[in-house]
Amino acid sequence: MIEEETVDEVVFQNTDFKFIAAYEAYSRRFKETDESEERHRLNELITKLDTEEISYPYYYKQIDENDKKSGRRYKYHRVKVKGSRKFAYRRAQQERDRIKRHKK
Repeated sequence: MIEEETVDEVVFQNTDFKFIAAYEAYSRRFKETDESEERHRLNELITKLDTEEISYPYYYKQIDENDKKSGRRYKYHRVKVKGSRKFAYRRAQQERDRIKRHKK
């Protein structure tokens, strides 16, 4: 019977903000997958990024490659924010206050 070797998450001491963000993406993907091959690939990518063998855009492209295959790709959706100008807000507030006063 062949036993599968366990793959552990790699830990780094790098304190660069870009690297910390990349490590968070790596850590999230590492915890989501159970496949040892995918975990080896993720470990290899983060190690190469730490030693500056690959660039950040290439790293993220490789990280997202698995998501594209499985159809779990996040899609950005725009949200419309409705706001008003200070003058319009104050005018509406005065009207609400006037209505409150006269309802008493």
